[in-house]
Amino acid sequence: MHARRVFPPVLGSRLLPAAAALAYLILALGCLPGAGETGSGNPAMSINRIAYIDPDGQLVTVEPDGTDRRILSTGAVAGSGAGRMAGMSAQTLSPDGLYSWPAWSPDGSRIAVSLISGTSASDAEMSVLSLESATGVGGPVFVNPAPLTIADGTPHYVQWSPDGRRLGITAATPEGLTLFVADANPADGPPVPRNPVAVHRGAPLYFDWAPDSQSLAVHSGDEVSVLRIDDAFEILEVQPIARSSSFRTPAWSPDGTQLAWSAPGGDGEALWLGRPGEPGQPPLRLTEVTGNCAFLWSPSGDVIAVADRQIEGSPAFQNLRLIASDGSSERTVKEDDWVLGFFWEPGGSRLAWVALNTDDRTMEWRVTNGNSADSGVDDSDVAAAGDAPAGGLRFSPSGATFLMLAFFDQYARSHSPWAPDGAGLVVAGTQQYLSHRRNGSNPSGSRIYAAETAPNGALTEIGGGSLAVWSTR
Repeated sequence: MHARRVFPPVLGSRLLPAAAALAYLILALGCLPGAGETGSGNPAMSINRIAYIDPDGQLVTVEPDGTDRRILSTGAVAGSGAGRMAGMSAQTLSPDGLYSWPAWSPDGSRIAVSLISGTSASDAEMSVLSLESATGVGGPVFVNPAPLTIADGTPHYVQWSPDGRRLGITAATPEGLTLFVADANPADGPPVPRNPVAVHRGAPLYFDWAPDSQSLAVHSGDEVSVLRIDDAFEILEVQPIARSSSFRTPAWSPDGTQLAWSAPGGDGEALWLGRPGEPGQPPLRLTEVTGNCAFLWSPSGDVIAVADRQIEGSPAFQNLRLIASDGSSERTVKEDDWVLGFFWEPGGSRLAWVALNTDDRTMEWRVTNGNSADSGVDDSDVAAAGDAPAGGLRFSPSGATFLMLAFFDQYARSHSPWAPDGAGLVVAGTQQYLSHRRNGSNPSGSRIYAAETAPNGALTEIGGGSLAVWSTR
């Protein structure tokens, strides 16, 4: 018996369905040598909690050691969750609804989360809620004009503005993939929120908030542009930047003065740094890239992590480098191997990346220092030195986690796996071989694991769940 999808993905969005991408990875692994062989809170407060979606589709937060479990949605659902299949494919929805893709606010005081509610596909409603992270109190800040998803199991993509007052929301509409800006306060909370405003349409569609929360860098189709908006979310200016189809998400520097993108130039494709606030300044050609690429600024702004040489038909890259943002130095972290995503530690001194272990066909967290040059600092003081993955964990990702990795350069801005102090990484998946997976999970289901990043760090199994993110503080 096969459950059917209630909500079809948006055509032309180029979002790779997680199941299809995972199937590709399994097939590719079978060809490898040896495969088949045996805004409103106190900015200084500390939260340090993990938010995750449990097997019943409810939003839960928990301490990193698995204690103090709090259900922030309307309550736990009795039973095992049968009839509510992963990927939101069940035909009957729970009265409590299905929650997905929680995103912590910059100060940790709130969580934005997608919700599908209703009793069937015919009366389903899709919305984004803004909830207090301590109590679950809150309400909707955005409601879909139609029950459409941007990808299997993904109603929206949500990114908080750096000041915590606004949400950028990518949603599917009858007119196509659309970027909305919404007030981060629920309808019953002060001040009175403004109505969400559609600021851009197109597919594929990726964006990044500027640090001043007044501009968004948008990559739609092959056009890269900067949108400047006012306090009413109306567009003041659209500044064209470049044309390119070799990357996904443009990236603002932490100080907001520079924007990174990839585009043809010189002898081939290159990573460029421009200054949108100074239109007369020519962009800097930072480094050459091969094929499709992805990149992220370090929190300090002095290093950019760049992955290129994407494996055809796969979300994985073969090359990972750390490059000084002024072009003065460069260090290769991984070459001629599988890199499935990377995320900067909040402090910026380390980079975590997901590697493929070809011996047992699983994935693992690896951690390296964030230096762009070989300055004598080695990796002996970080997890994953030598042959040890962080927390000793080798995992097969859940469907939602796989989608997050497939588009990590977008999700790194909103769904961090890092503990705020850099002490751990969280992931949802199983410790079974990929070849043993059926419909994205083993019979016991996907689990949430927190792996310490210190050498020989411990591993904590928190519970069942499909997606987990650590708090921003």
